[in-house]
Amino acid sequence: MLDLRKAGVKDHGVVETFLLDFMQSQGAEPQEDRDSWDRIVAELLNSDQWMFVIAYDDDEPAGIAAVNFYFSLYGAGEEGNLAALYVDKDQRRKGIGSTLMEFSLRSACRRGCRSFEAKIGTDREEIIAFYNKLHYEGRRISFSWKC
Repeated sequence: MLDLRKAGVKDHGVVETFLLDFMQSQGAEPQEDRDSWDRIVAELLNSDQWMFVIAYDDDEPAGIAAVNFYFSLYGAGEEGNLAALYVDKDQRRKGIGSTLMEFSLRSACRRGCRSFEAKIGTDREEIIAFYNKLHYEGRRISFSWKC
């Protein structure tokens, strides 16, 4: 049975493991040493501007959504950004990613966000198909630079 729980400081280890797995799946890794990374994750878990949702399947961690809330220049109210969505490889194709995404979107709407966006840094067809089935309202091109 799938259960979604908002993560808190006590879930630090699970959140950190999923975030590292997510980053690795994107071909990235933390630029900080392990102690600094631990502190960053702890600060994010303790912040009102971030929400981490862990999906548990039969009480085992199966996936995570990391959402960042921020104020925009374009209107009164916050916007939401899906910073990470990751499902354990052995748990995929069970609807966990869709459930995490829908929960994140509903949470952003309840919070009063003006919009919610997800950026993907890949052209992998299965990821694009996943987001296409979620009935987004607009598509933008995003550019990024490494600093």
